[in-house]
Amino acid sequence: MMNKTIKISQANHNSLSKLASKNDTFNDVISFLIEYYYAHEEFSDEEGKFYNEEIEKFENGNLENVKELTLESLEERINKLEIELKK
Repeated sequence: MMNKTIKISQANHNSLSKLASKNDTFNDVISFLIEYYYAHEEFSDEEGKFYNEEIEKFENGNLENVKELTLESLEERINKLEIELKK
């Protein structure tokens, strides 16, 4: 494996040290953080692009994909989600 030197702040160095166990290298910690990030990413790049395009359309006044939502229907959706989460 080829090694690279990177510069990090003292604060980041301290944080990495706290995350590492006795046998972990900084490379181990950084690899774990990268894997964790990809595993818990909210949106894929494709999904992010789609949502950003939809937001831009909305901000420019294009409301073709916008639906009106009443407070009652929102409360119903929240209640259904809460029931599902309890299962």
